[in-house]
Amino acid sequence: ADHAVLLLPGALCTARFYDDLLAEPSIGGAPIRFVATTLPGFGGTPPPDDMSVEAYSKFASRLAADLGCDVVVGHSMGANVAIEMASAGEFSGPLVLLSPSFSRKDESMFPRVLDRLSRVLGHLPYSLMLKIVGPAMKSNLPPARREVLTGELKKNDPRFLRQQTHLYLSYHDRHGSLAQRFCNSGT
Repeated sequence: ADHAVLLLPGALCTARFYDDLLAEPSIGGAPIRFVATTLPGFGGTPPPDDMSVEAYSKFASRLAADLGCDVVVGHSMGANVAIEMASAGEFSGPLVLLSPSFSRKDESMFPRVLDRLSRVLGHLPYSLMLKIVGPAMKSNLPPARREVLTGELKKNDPRFLRQQTHLYLSYHDRHGSLAQRFCNSGT
């Protein structure tokens, strides 16, 4: 393979969310190797000691280097991790950003509301969200894969999600505009 691409999924998602893309016949014949990963802590995987975006950036940068990935594709939170990889000077290759959030207000209302509710109700809002995630995501997931993908979403630990979402939003608060941070990094 001439190139290797690291695929970073969004929050709550796992590497399995890239299965449909990787099954595309046109990709199978390309001289490109794809590596889909799950960010630690998501999908029921063991959480890291440090759940900050900066720590995820270091993890993904090491993974990209170890596996010889010269391109990073990130979706949603994975796109924000990719932005941090470049902004911190940890990765210098091309990035493909799918639905990044460049500031707290760019982020969907959902994590912001869950974070606010969790200040009073603890992890309960996340537990409830995981119970309704299947019907709530129905129109956003391919029908043939809906059951598998909602199963992946439901593997998430609500306590982990509470902490991680708060740290993710705090990252936005610290940096303000990620677009500005990225541009100022000189990459």
